Amino acid sequence: MIYPKIISKIKESNKIAIMSHIMPDGDNVGSSLALYNALRKSGKDVRLILDDDIPKVYRFLKSSDKAERPGQFESFDVVIALDCGDAERLGKSRLYLDNNFVINIDHHISNDEFGNLNMVDTNASATGEIIYHIIKILGIDMDKEISECLYTAIVTDTGQFQYSNTTSITHQIAGDLINSGVNVSLMFERIYQNSSKEKIVLMKTALNSLEFYNNDSISCVNLTLEQMKNSNAMEEDSDGIINLARDIEGVEVAIFLKELQTGKIKVGLRSKKVVDVAAVAGRFGGGGHVRAAGCILYGTVAEVKEKILDAVIATIK
Repeated sequence: MIYPKIISKIKESNKIAIMSHIMPDGDNVGSSLALYNALRKSGKDVRLILDDDIPKVYRFLKSSDKAERPGQFESFDVVIALDCGDAERLGKSRLYLDNNFVINIDHHISNDEFGNLNMVDTNASATGEIIYHIIKILGIDMDKEISECLYTAIVTDTGQFQYSNTTSITHQIAGDLINSGVNVSLMFERIYQNSSKEKIVLMKTALNSLEFYNNDSISCVNLTLEQMKNSNAMEEDSDGIINLARDIEGVEVAIFLKELQTGKIKVGLRSKKVVDVAAVAGRFGGGGHVRAAGCILYGTVAEVKEKILDAVIATIK
């Protein structure tokens, strides 16, 4: 259920800022652009503020060129934070949280409810699912462009409707979006069948580091800064690599370690049936979902790998 206070606050507001987490993904981008396009369509003065560039793969979505970087503090009638578990994940954009009314909309179980109003639905497959309901309640026409944004959010965060967060409601919403003009085969071509050569080379490099632990129930891959540079890859090109390590027979947990800068490692975690990787990530200040989570750790790749492996093995036991 969408909280009436959130709908009322959006309706009474004119100058609105929409923000989401650093290192954008499909749900982040799709949800933000869907709400941005819908509110602009209703005549509101809306700004989309993101710390990082929208990944190339999602730039076919309407208004993807309207995102701007955070600047000086500015007052808004309301600031809407989407798909972000805590204020820190907003990066520099979090400066707009001070002295502004904040609505926090998310589906992550680890969300710490940092807004003045919080809508955290952990049963939703994606934040895009929540935004779909909000747009419907606001009475804004679900046109083709808004539908494509929402479909992108949902299809990416459900792993093409295969993850355990996919429900009958998810499929009902997807059906409505298709009825509103989404071309499924074209969307899949744009999102999943358009990889750059650099991305494929990066996958090859990552798989060369593949190792197994705990009787082959844990797989681990990693990428260093030097390897990213040598492949001429973009940050977004590492998306999906962890799935290669997860989708191996007998593997319960996959770990992906990516060096963001010297001594700073981004840890990705995925599981299939048993391990709550959100709980594992939470031990290190991260979070996410039961089957997909992450965190940031400091040290060498080898040091971080040892810490994460110990935590995962302890959970499996």
